[in-house]
Amino acid sequence: MLEEWLRDFMFVAMRWLHIVCTTLVVGGTLFFEFVVPIAVEDLKTEQQLTVAGKARWVFRRVIWPCAFLLLVTGVVSVLRLRESSDQNREIFWSVAIHLGLGIVAIGIALMLTVPRSPPDRPVGWMRVNLGVLRLCILAATIARHARLVASDRAATTARSNQAPKPVPLTIVPTTRQT
Repeated sequence: MLEEWLRDFMFVAMRWLHIVCTTLVVGGTLFFEFVVPIAVEDLKTEQQLTVAGKARWVFRRVIWPCAFLLLVTGVVSVLRLRESSDQNREIFWSVAIHLGLGIVAIGIALMLTVPRSPPDRPVGWMRVNLGVLRLCILAATIARHARLVASDRAATTARSNQAPKPVPLTIVPTTRQT
């Protein structure tokens, strides 16, 4: 009993951690795309580069742990999905797309933060990454919906396959009126 409770708790904790890390990655990407360019537009070029470099350095400290935790929590979620083999066929493609897009998004984020100097057009790469992240979240939403629909179908099928319970008959004596 405790083992099942602990496993359920860990699943909820991993799911929460996955959502928090996703929020940090998406929020950081939005910050780089919308806030930083507007905040530094009045500065001189060398000051713009300094501010962008420092922001990129801080973003690296957020992206690395988030990328690692997203991969770990994603693997835990996939392992949990393997337990319910009936649902796997219905949600396989949405999970595969979510996984693929997530790896691409993490790859782009790491590509922007790993080298000493940023790649050409980092804001353009951030826009591409934001689009990939939005598609990844859409795929996760579709996978969750498909999983819930499959679970509802399985519950409905299980209920309909159960033998109907006999209804007790009560015999009430009738009185004749003459």
